[in-house]
Formats: sequence, structure tokens, C-alpha cells
Amino acid sequence: MVNYGMAMGLDLLHRYSDDEIAELCRRNPEYEFERMPDGQLIVSPPASWYGGSREARLLLQLGIWNARAGGGGEVFSPSTGFTLPDGALFAPDAAWLDAERFAALRGQPRNKFARVCPTLAFELVSASDRLLLVRRKIEIYVRNGVTRAVMIDPERRLVEVSGADRLHVPWEGSPLLAIPRDALPGATEPLQIDLNELF
Repeated sequence: MVNYGMAMGLDLLHRYSDDEIAELCRRNPEYEFERMPDGQLIVSPPASWYGGSREARLLLQLGIWNARAGGGGEVFSPSTGFTLPDGALFAPDAAWLDAERFAALRGQPRNKFARVCPTLAFELVSASDRLLLVRRKIEIYVRNGVTRAVMIDPERRLVEVSGADRLHVPWEGSPLLAIPRDALPGATEPLQIDLNELF
């Protein structure tokens, strides 16, 4: 039976490899497993119906923008694992790779986690998430090379945008979250996310 409780961290006797985490996922499909840079595993329950609908709305907006202006980039769903340069393994709620980063995947095995840092990473805070842990993940994305990492908390109506220059900057005053073109290599226009669709 699935426990719809909080996401939890597990300190294990050894560091789980990507292949071992993939096996854990196969044996326990009702949970999501991520790895922090220090090897700690984060185990999360599946998304609630509300969280799942918010993920779908975010992906739809990102996908429409990518088809129009993404410059050959690619959008990824929450089921995609990314192994970051520092060894963290995360599955953001939505991610975008610019064309150059996406091209780097073509030489990698298709049935493995992507060994690349997303250009953009979005984390939607759910009832099972700890805000402190999500902010820590955002900082790890930034250290590993995202141009923007965005945390969206629909319950608190809180949005924070992070990049190499600044962390956890609140987005206020506009229902359209704007990511500028200079953070979107190859894109032909900025990305705008309608936050009213997510709150």
C-alpha cells in the first residue's frame, strides 16, 4: 500500500549507483527515488491528483513554447532522471534542454538516466515535500549548471527563481513568470509561464 506521507531521506550503508536506483524504481514503481550529491536517497510518494494536474499544465505550457521558440531544445517529464556532474540524481517536475545539451544525449544509452544537467529545471512543491529540501535541490541544480531553476509552491502561491547570480529570488507582481532569452540558449523568444494555471 502506498503511503501518501512526506518525502524522506535515507542514509544508506553504501552509495547507490544509477543502475541500482533504476532497479529500485523497477521493484517499487509506486515511489520515486532521487540521490543527493552525498549519496543520501530521497524517497517520495507518487503525485496526488492535484499535483499531477499541475505537472501536466506546466509541461503543456513548456511544450507549446518549445515547439514555437525552443530552437531545437527538448522538454522532459517528471519521470526523467538526470545524473548531474556532482553525482546527484534528480527527476525535476519539468525540464528543458537546449539544443546543444540535448545533442550531447545522442551518444548516451537510451535506457539510462540522462548524464547532463538540464538547462531549465522546475520543481513543483507538493504536500509531501519539505520546502527546505526542495530549496536545497534548487541550489544543487544551480551548482551543476542550470541557467534557471524554478520552485513553484501552488499551496503557498510562492515562486522562487534561481540562477548563478542569485538564489531563491521571489517572483512577485505578475501572473506571468518570465525567463529571459539570455537564459535560454538558442531560443527565439523568452519563456512565459502562466502561474494562474498552476495556482
